[in-house]
Amino acid sequence: MVIFVTIFLVIVYLSVCAVFARSMGLVKCIDPNKAYQKENRRHFLDGYKNWKSEEYIIKSFDGYELHTTYIPSAVPSKKFVILVHSSTYCRIGGIKYFNIFRKMGYNGILFDLRGHGDNQKSPSTWGIKESKDLLSVINDTVDRFGDDIKIGVHGECLGGVTALTALKYHPHISFVIADSCYNSLYSLLCKLAQQIAHVSPVLFDPAVIFFRLMFGYSYKKIFTKDSLNGNTVPICFIQGDSDCVVPVKDTVELENATEGYTEMHIFEGADHTRNIIADADRYEEIIKNFLYSVKCLELTA
Repeated sequence: MVIFVTIFLVIVYLSVCAVFARSMGLVKCIDPNKAYQKENRRHFLDGYKNWKSEEYIIKSFDGYELHTTYIPSAVPSKKFVILVHSSTYCRIGGIKYFNIFRKMGYNGILFDLRGHGDNQKSPSTWGIKESKDLLSVINDTVDRFGDDIKIGVHGECLGGVTALTALKYHPHISFVIADSCYNSLYSLLCKLAQQIAHVSPVLFDPAVIFFRLMFGYSYKKIFTKDSLNGNTVPICFIQGDSDCVVPVKDTVELENATEGYTEMHIFEGADHTRNIIADADRYEEIIKNFLYSVKCLELTA
């Protein structure tokens, strides 16, 4: 009897690990309409409602379709910022950041990460394919608006990691602003597992095997800093010191890995991706000063 109970418990345990592994690849994303309502309640969309915008689809490197929104600046400009949202969210989340860039004469490009928003359902690869999707968006932006434009990227969490990972491909960009970005994907998922199940994340180690069998790669071997070797693109790191998912030490590791100009700004008391909510005025001032420092506010329209 004891043997049968033990076997049953092992099967249950492994099944739970398999379900967890699947949920990390096929992430449950917010409905775009609910995201719109959420952002609207916080008044992040007040200006956006009155702006002109254009919707189009970009075909990525593997033919995957990326739903995209282009928002022109108030006056004609050669400056563009691509805004990349976090995991489980969608492109409307980038508007609160674009509000800042638009004041500085930037055009905005917002797109849904694969498997998110209006895009067809697809597994998240946590920056592997997403970084190549970003390259496709960058290249499409150059094709549409000319090779004389200046492009920067702002991303939060997975969006920021996507931008940092893309740097290993030496894209046509002038800066990256990385908000709440993790270095170790394994550590990130362990924290998520701990928050969901309230048990030691070590118990979910078999999920690594299931994840690899399901999606073809091991999240234990993914470190964002590996993409920053030899990078010279300026990066502004923004991080909350009360982030329940990404510790400040991850940001320090990322900053130490790059060879280009960097800034690091810590928001006291800010949780994960809540830095702009914690202090919107400071957030705007940081971006403005950073853009001046890397000569991205001097390009005339």
